[in-house]
Amino acid sequence: MRTTVLSYLEESARKYPGKTAFFDEKNEITFSELKEQAVDLAWHIKGQISRRRNPVLVYLPKDISSIVAFMGILYSGNFYTPTDIRFPAEKVISVMDALNPAAVLVNDQTKEKFLKFAADRNVILINIDDVEKGEHHDSEELVNAILDVDPVYVFFTSGSTGVPKGVIINNHNVIDYIDWAVSALPISDKTIMGSQSPFYFDISTQDIYATLKTGATLGIIPPKYFAFPARAMQFIKERHINFLYWVPSAFVNVANFDILSSVELGEVELIMFGGEVMPVKQLNYWKRHLPNLKTIANVYGPTEATVNCTYYIVDREFEDNETLPLGKACENTGLLVLDEDGNNIEKTQVGVQGELCVYGSSLSAGYWDDAEKTDEKYIINPLCKHYQEKMYLTGDLVYYNDRGELVFAGRKDFQIKHSGYRIELGEIEAAAMGNKAVTNVCASYDSVKKQIVLFYQGDAGEEEVRDYLLDVIPKYMVPTVYHQLQRFPYNDNGKIDRKKLNEEYILN
Repeated sequence: MRTTVLSYLEESARKYPGKTAFFDEKNEITFSELKEQAVDLAWHIKGQISRRRNPVLVYLPKDISSIVAFMGILYSGNFYTPTDIRFPAEKVISVMDALNPAAVLVNDQTKEKFLKFAADRNVILINIDDVEKGEHHDSEELVNAILDVDPVYVFFTSGSTGVPKGVIINNHNVIDYIDWAVSALPISDKTIMGSQSPFYFDISTQDIYATLKTGATLGIIPPKYFAFPARAMQFIKERHINFLYWVPSAFVNVANFDILSSVELGEVELIMFGGEVMPVKQLNYWKRHLPNLKTIANVYGPTEATVNCTYYIVDREFEDNETLPLGKACENTGLLVLDEDGNNIEKTQVGVQGELCVYGSSLSAGYWDDAEKTDEKYIINPLCKHYQEKMYLTGDLVYYNDRGELVFAGRKDFQIKHSGYRIELGEIEAAAMGNKAVTNVCASYDSVKKQIVLFYQGDAGEEEVRDYLLDVIPKYMVPTVYHQLQRFPYNDNGKIDRKKLNEEYILN
């Protein structure tokens, strides 16, 4: 019986020793090589950190070295927090201040960069390039010391205040999620995944640990390629990648530039998206251009629930202006939809909105070193009367459609009161995407001037967009102000940066 995520690597190294597990732009590593290098690193770490269950910050590029670092940290009995070497120094320092890591893992190149802004930090630096390879082979002692309640990683997300929140994900959280993912999706040792998300974003959890569990292969697409979508598509084609799990904006950019008309991805069989709403218009573009596409999955979930808590395998056609449902709960996951009075909304109450709440084995342990925020968001299930059961308040509004499927209605943060009406900004965005000349949208609200603002990309003029919306949504929902953009700003996770849009166009 598996108790830790290292069991995945142990078994795949035994079953597929010479098979490529991970590759990046320049290198590749087999399952047995990954295990050997990770064990060597683990003993090296243990020589400098004597205690267990410590956070270790990883300051390495998104390539194979990071994978070795993650596994080595886990074998050592500690857990990792990835960052990005492209982050501003202030952001890395803010994560360090919140995490207080026992060590920072670097290589020869990133060590020099790190010391430029953190030389005065009292932290142990561990250089992965200093590890002697082939020194250690026995991993049994290391694995046996790890419990399924031990953390695997802490991922930091920025809340509305901008203060980083560290979400603690344990071994049993990851195992619960990954065991579901590989049973619900056609992932096997024949799968070659194409990694788009940064390693500090939870989509990477599925990328990495589904690879280790099934003996699949993960191709780490160089992050710089996504600034030039045609190069990313060429990489996918050349490396025979057949599974893409990306944030929607990455799919949208490829569609908007019509890249698939010139680069055919004949081997892609599965596409999956989550993290934000996937516009159906761009999904239909991908469907038209992938001749061997067999499975499309729309997934949803907060980092606090270990990647995803709902999924929908697309089983019917959708018009460009329709919204994909979130579907149903992942296995071993409990969902409640609560109204403002804390009453549960049943599937029979079609169209009634409430906040989605999550409980189950994939629910995280809470926030790192932040009991107050943990108590605020991880509450006791009000419908569990006889014992205490924790559940997470997602802050997302959903409703059931007439098929019994959950549908995303928007963030509670994005629900506004305007002209006496309660409005979901997501409904305006979905409506605007129905215009064939609009390729991407983001709706916001100017609370000072009491105006709905629409940011959009596409060839349509402002009057054309407004006239179109007047025909498809009530007049009180139609935006007053329009900003036609050449390109949207995106945050570190690849989502539209709403905060930056508001700061630049509304708050100024």
